[in-house]
This record gives sequence, structure tokens and C-alpha cells, in this order.
Amino acid sequence: MTTSEEVLRRLTIADPSYLRALAPAELDASPQRLDARSVALLELGGLITSGAAGPIWQQCVARARSVGLGLDEVVGSLLALAPTIGFGRVVAAAPHLARALGYDIDSALHGYQGDEERIEWPHP
Repeated sequence: MTTSEEVLRRLTIADPSYLRALAPAELDASPQRLDARSVALLELGGLITSGAAGPIWQQCVARARSVGLGLDEVVGSLLALAPTIGFGRVVAAAPHLARALGYDIDSALHGYQGDEERIEWPHP
């Protein structure tokens, strides 16, 4: 029997074998299979829309890259969702995706002042 602590540990590290064991078997038996690239894009979309965090991002991005998705396609999946899920969720997902891609976003933002153009919000 798996302890609660073991469950939490395995979920925290996004243990692939544990996650597969939790997934319903019907997922593998779908009569209309999608190609690996489509599945990878859908997985990325799911992470982006769900607000996921942690090592699951690295695993998902690694799968996406392993099936031939390029950097522009992976980042494009984030941008493509903006009209549907809103910029708030896209902005929240961006640093997770950046880190999963190996981009040191924290260093890149250190000392960044932003663009010259600023949005001025009307005051009531």
C-alpha cells in the first residue's frame, strides 16, 4: 500500500510511471489516435490552461521536443491560446515554459526595465 507521503512525493516530482498508472486505460485504447506532434501540442495546451507548475513542464517540453516540435512551435502554442484563455493565464505560464525550455528567464529579467512605452491606466 502506498503511503500518503509517497503519493505526494511521486506527484511532486511528476513521476512518469506513477502518472501513467493513474491514467485511465481507455486513453491508450482511443480508436482515433492522434500523431505524436498533435498529442504533444495538446499536452502543452493542457499545462498552459491548467496553471500547472513544477517538473511536469520539463517532462512535457522534453516530449514535445523529442517528437520534433521546434522552439517556435512550442512557444507558439502559448501564444495561440491567448485569445481563448486570456493573457493572464498566458503570462502566468510563460516563465514555466521558459524554464522548461532551458531559458534562464530569471537572469534575463534581472535589471530589465521594460519597453519605453508604458500603459497608463485611467484613475477613477
